[in-house]
Amino acid sequence: MEFHLLNFRLVLLVPLAWILYALGLVIYRLFFHPLRHFPGPKLAAATYYYETYHDWFKGPYKGMNEYNVRELHRQYGPIIRRGPDLLSINDSEWFDVLFTGGRRNRWFRGEAGGSSIQSTLSRTVHKRRRGALTGFFSRRSVLELEDSIINKIELLSAGVEKHYLGGKRPLNTGVAFGALTLDVITDYCFDQSFDCLLDPDFAPEWEKNFHDMFESVPLMRHWSFFANILTALPASLLRMLNPTVQKFVVMETANTKKITEIIQLWEQDQQAKSRGAPPQKRPKRTIFYDMLDDPVLAPEDKTVERMSQEAFGMVVAGGDTTGRALANLLYHLHANPEWLSRVQRELDGLMPDPTKMAKLPEVESLPALSASIKETLRISDLITDRLILCEPVETLTYDKWVIPAGTPVGMSLVEMNMNENVFVDPDRFDPDRWLNANKENKEELERNFVPFAKGSRGCLGQNLATTQIHLASAMMLRRYDLEPYDLVKERDIDVVRDCFVGLTRPDTQGVRFNVVSKRA
Repeated sequence: MEFHLLNFRLVLLVPLAWILYALGLVIYRLFFHPLRHFPGPKLAAATYYYETYHDWFKGPYKGMNEYNVRELHRQYGPIIRRGPDLLSINDSEWFDVLFTGGRRNRWFRGEAGGSSIQSTLSRTVHKRRRGALTGFFSRRSVLELEDSIINKIELLSAGVEKHYLGGKRPLNTGVAFGALTLDVITDYCFDQSFDCLLDPDFAPEWEKNFHDMFESVPLMRHWSFFANILTALPASLLRMLNPTVQKFVVMETANTKKITEIIQLWEQDQQAKSRGAPPQKRPKRTIFYDMLDDPVLAPEDKTVERMSQEAFGMVVAGGDTTGRALANLLYHLHANPEWLSRVQRELDGLMPDPTKMAKLPEVESLPALSASIKETLRISDLITDRLILCEPVETLTYDKWVIPAGTPVGMSLVEMNMNENVFVDPDRFDPDRWLNANKENKEELERNFVPFAKGSRGCLGQNLATTQIHLASAMMLRRYDLEPYDLVKERDIDVVRDCFVGLTRPDTQGVRFNVVSKRA
């Protein structure tokens, strides 16, 4: 009897202890925490489940917490405590302080980060890993890739003419441009592309699977242990539980296989060198083979697992947002016929023979096209997640507020790009704002234009992205007359969900056009 009574008391003691711990934690966060004086709702200061509720349970879609944070800024001001240990700032004058004022640590709630450069937390490790990749995405390196990119653009054009020209069926431009960007980055990484451009439909399963993955971000953001569970499951079981992840299981397996082959090839070359024999001649430069030659990288940076994570990050980053920006550009130009006419007149003058592609510097020199691309990047909300950095050593100051060292601070690229104090009527597609600005206003516009973020944590591949956007849009707009097909802005263009990237409504049909005819 006494034994059973003891067990009963222990059963009661465990939940009671948990309740007392949770209560003590809330009291500490509200009354004794270093951030207790910062403005914001008390519930957000008490628990991260405040954000979980807004991201996962409130609103018509998953991924709505970002919109609640924007509302909190309107309510409480430019600096708020959005979580127990987390601040958010909405002030364009402070953006450079956070992103270019020093090498900050990355911060993820409830996660240890990863080993790709996007998810590496430590600023010193990130500096080493990013430094090894920076040269591959420099302006000079991307120009060396130009012929390869143009070859793939010609494959895209050939597919459009064979399967879509004459209104045979509507072209989903997000899928088509996504196929282009995916083939470009995989070819650069591995010297072997995924050949999405050879598929008559441009491999639409990739866009679907990218979006399925991004839709899981609101879940993983708050319950990161789910990601660990999924990672630990066998691929066969994972496919049974969620068939939509099959393509990513295949991609991860293929990435790992390719990285293993590259490492084996590199090791064979090193052995040949040690014998005094010349290494096998490589047909062209690829990212991961050259990374193995980098003396700055530590041995743990060159493992199969680490390099496979890097490859996965590059493929995901290079395969979705650039394609969406291209599709959005076509939409905005066709929704504003005067700008479509201006851009096509420029392209007609540059490429009198539409079958001969102009070189990148020539395309970039076209004022209307370049301004239209810039305006599209500004208003497309490609990255909606509030990027969070942390200064681990020094205190930071915002206005009268002293931010303790080690405090994570988030800022929004969308709030910068849509700052109504800088961009008049910010929701309007207006390339003239870039063309007509005087020197002082142009500098202010450029300072607030951050679709790729800034500093050491900015997008590594922005040169590659803008190169593809310029060349692919020049081809499509010079060669074809397009007509929007069942294209609804509120459904297919407007971003309504924050899933790290901005996503449109779940019922979107894509940015579709009929390819009516070839232009003379």
